[in-house]
Amino acid sequence: LSSGCLGSCTYCKTRQARGKLQSYKPEQIISRVRQACMEGVKDIYITSEDTGAYGRDIGTSLPELMRNVLQVVPEDVMIRIGMTNPPYILQHLEAMAEILNH
Repeated sequence: LSSGCLGSCTYCKTRQARGKLQSYKPEQIISRVRQACMEGVKDIYITSEDTGAYGRDIGTSLPELMRNVLQVVPEDVMIRIGMTNPPYILQHLEAMAEILNH
């Protein structure tokens, strides 16, 4: 989904190693998901260093991306969402709960 992060946690070197958050465009992710499904993939991981922060740097969000991803994924494909840190996912908790219960 992205590289880098928005945090500055004293125990973590991600930002120092990878820089500030750099999210991939939604179209790129959706295209890759669609391609994986066409190749027969049945288990897709949506993840990054901080999945919940996805899109904050490009004017979108994880819930918005996931709604679009679910439109191109067949029902027999499992979508798994990777790790996230509380500060960013908490803002989307209700929307993500709805998406995860689809």
